[in-house]
Amino acid sequence: MLQLMRWDRFRTWEIVTLTSISVATMMLLLLFAHGLTETGVLLTIRATGRVSFPLFFMLSLSGSLYKLIPSRKAYWLLANRKYLGLAFAIVYLYHALGFTTLIIMTREPNIEGLELILSIICYGFLVAMTVTSFRNIRRRISPWLWNSLHGTGMLFFWYFFLQEFMHRAEENMVVYLPLALMTAAILPIKLIAATKPEKTTVQEVNP
Repeated sequence: MLQLMRWDRFRTWEIVTLTSISVATMMLLLLFAHGLTETGVLLTIRATGRVSFPLFFMLSLSGSLYKLIPSRKAYWLLANRKYLGLAFAIVYLYHALGFTTLIIMTREPNIEGLELILSIICYGFLVAMTVTSFRNIRRRISPWLWNSLHGTGMLFFWYFFLQEFMHRAEENMVVYLPLALMTAAILPIKLIAATKPEKTTVQEVNP
């Protein structure tokens, strides 16, 4: 029985389905507890934002970890990175729905300046990255364009999370400073991994 519950048995679309249902359930429970109020919607926005970061962190380092520290867990991350990316996209869609609901309720943007610009850019990249994650569309574009699109998109998300956590750390250093440091560490880890030669080729897991 315990063998069936091992984490690495979740793969491909199971990751996407489990994440989608779990986060949607969490949002419904928050709204049930607090009602469709500004407080309830704000809590769903914060919750989806917090869930999205671990997905982003795993997605960002999937290839680098396998090159630097080859292991079963690193292999699982790399082989399932497409589905981690789709799960991340769905959570961010929930996040956007929360923000849209809040704007309708308060009739205020609740976001401005650099954060607004970065959000628009990130969501634009997220749509493009999600669409090009599917094999039929990926085959129609060059590998260089695909890598450039996804690499640039992830870089924008990296900067978005970094500046957000650094800003939040001014209010709550205990919680957000470690998150800011974790985010900052992604870039040097990827740069170090880029200097390492490829050892083996990992095929993307397909159902």
